[in-house]
Amino acid sequence: MAGDTASTAEDRAIDALTRILDSAISPDMLAAQQIILRRLALAGDLFPSRIPPPGNITQIGGYINLIADDPVLTAQVLASALGVAGPNPSPGFDPVLPPLYFIDRPNDRPASVAMSTPVTIAVRSDFAVAFGSAMSSLHDLGCSLPVLAAGRPLPPHTLSATMPSDLLPFLGRTLELLPIAALVVPTGDSLAVGQLGGAGPTTVVARQLDAAAPSAGTVVAASWSLWSCTSVLCTQVAVTDRFVDLTPILNAAGWYTASPTPSPVSTSNPGSWALWKNITGLVAGSTTFGDELEMLYSTGAIAASEVRSALDWVWNGSKFEPVS
Repeated sequence: MAGDTASTAEDRAIDALTRILDSAISPDMLAAQQIILRRLALAGDLFPSRIPPPGNITQIGGYINLIADDPVLTAQVLASALGVAGPNPSPGFDPVLPPLYFIDRPNDRPASVAMSTPVTIAVRSDFAVAFGSAMSSLHDLGCSLPVLAAGRPLPPHTLSATMPSDLLPFLGRTLELLPIAALVVPTGDSLAVGQLGGAGPTTVVARQLDAAAPSAGTVVAASWSLWSCTSVLCTQVAVTDRFVDLTPILNAAGWYTASPTPSPVSTSNPGSWALWKNITGLVAGSTTFGDELEMLYSTGAIAASEVRSALDWVWNGSKFEPVS
């Protein structure tokens, strides 16, 4: 009778756990679902043991000695004998990770915009070294580069979502400089947009903030015509100070902005000066969006994203577009 009661309680507990897992929506619970399904596929009565149950600790030790060269399998056998959860992932389900990944890098946070600047930024692993070199070069010149983001997470799939027009952010191929680091106070902002001597193309520059930096002495003061914007309009202000042109430094790291850089109109229409793109390795007419995604994300992550319907889109030299 007692055994029946225990069995009934166990059945009720399993039924309750099953109902919880059936209605799971959080990432943690969905991950738990996957673990349980993997265990059902590889363990328990689904795969009956071919040897009799061990009668004592000596027999358990003998089994473990047979697989001593495989630490994962050894741990799983011991866990099975003890009736506890073993290590994950289980054999046959070792995840095949994408070759590329994102690396957190410390961000520059000048005092004037520190509260609005992310502490770290996630940079693609294959871009990280070149990006770090660009940051080091600017630091040696006494400048900083406050960044808002170096990419965007994959958008989740929803019935009402529309395909983004620019897919490069989801590949970690865009570098967005912090917008409020320029166009506010040209005489003090860490970044600025304007023209050298009031003529020539519009350029994005970084102000020298540290005159004691190793290479600070190589930066000379010059007269610039810099943009200052309100919510209504932008005007140019003459400023004489030490600035470093970002174009050659970021270009050397693979990042390019629109050329020529359009002049800002207002704070609500600042232009594209803050957006830089890295298209190194993309071959026009050949590289597909799916090829690039698989270098960074798992199959499951791609399948759960809105961009999954653009996998066959092809790079045309400036963007990914559907095959006609």
